[in-house]
Amino acid sequence: MTVARFLREATLGETRWAALDLQDRPLALYIERPTKPVVLGARLEARIGKTEPGAGGTFIDIPGQSGAFLRTNPGQSGTNQDTLLPSEGSLVTVDVVAEGRAGKLPRVKLAPPGSHPAPSGANAWRAALRASPTTPIEDVPAGDSRMAAAFEDALSPDVTLPGGGRLRIERTRALTAADIDSAGRAMKGSAAARALSLNKEAAEALARQILIRGLGGLFVLDCVSPLTKETSTKLREAFLAAWDGMTARPARVLAPSALGLMELSTEWRITPLNEMLLDMAGLPTAETLALAGLRLLEAEARQTRMGRLKLSLPQAAFAWLTASGMDAEAQLASKYGARLTIGVHARAAPEVSPEG
Repeated sequence: MTVARFLREATLGETRWAALDLQDRPLALYIERPTKPVVLGARLEARIGKTEPGAGGTFIDIPGQSGAFLRTNPGQSGTNQDTLLPSEGSLVTVDVVAEGRAGKLPRVKLAPPGSHPAPSGANAWRAALRASPTTPIEDVPAGDSRMAAAFEDALSPDVTLPGGGRLRIERTRALTAADIDSAGRAMKGSAAARALSLNKEAAEALARQILIRGLGGLFVLDCVSPLTKETSTKLREAFLAAWDGMTARPARVLAPSALGLMELSTEWRITPLNEMLLDMAGLPTAETLALAGLRLLEAEARQTRMGRLKLSLPQAAFAWLTASGMDAEAQLASKYGARLTIGVHARAAPEVSPEG
């Protein structure tokens, strides 16, 4: 399941990426926004903050940002030994090894003296996938249907399995749980054969969904019984084969337990997609609505090459756009002419309509 090509959709205020396999199925997704400068691989100037031995590291102060965390416990990945750290307040150069997420600061490590910066942002994300340097990048227009479908599906808790049935993925504070539902699946063969087929599809789907959703940490897949020692080994191997075929990112996987639970873990790398796009209530953030509206306006502007168009945004989205300092109308005018305007309406979603 190596990456066959990348799709890139660059619109005002946001660039969305999708890695596709040979069947044009998404393998991984990523979002770049100027409002999020502390991205994977970024090299930043910072200061050493307070060391917290109980937390296993040191806080790092980054000018203009909420800070970061540097691990100092031996044995952890992306770690600097505390004996190597300069004193509190010292200027340092750090590399981002994991983007921030809910309740967690970005994680950094000290940049080796004299080293060159590694790829960052989308380039770092692409470098971690099983893709060659010559894997093509296809620039797609605003509103591309494949990109829209990929991001919409990535926010759904349910994943349809190839042979029928579903995998339901739910995050908690401690872990991500994945449950298998066989409803709607055509089942043939012995109970053990049916369980193995369903569990393998679910394990392979989970591997893909971790990358699509930008997840990390601990995962538990609740497998369908019956399981034997042999089939449990095959499930572990199926996950690893799918995972290693898509990414170079390490993962630790245990065969299903006596209770049928397959545990696995992988380091966090990027901000989860749902946290980039949704608020705590699971609704699109004001930024997401504003950028979705701009994307919709650009798509309509490409279709209606001479007509005047107006984007109407929910109040919160319009307020975010105004405060962003983006000067969206001026940027749009430079691309499409002075025929696009932006206003406010009382509806919950952005809308584009002819004007005048």
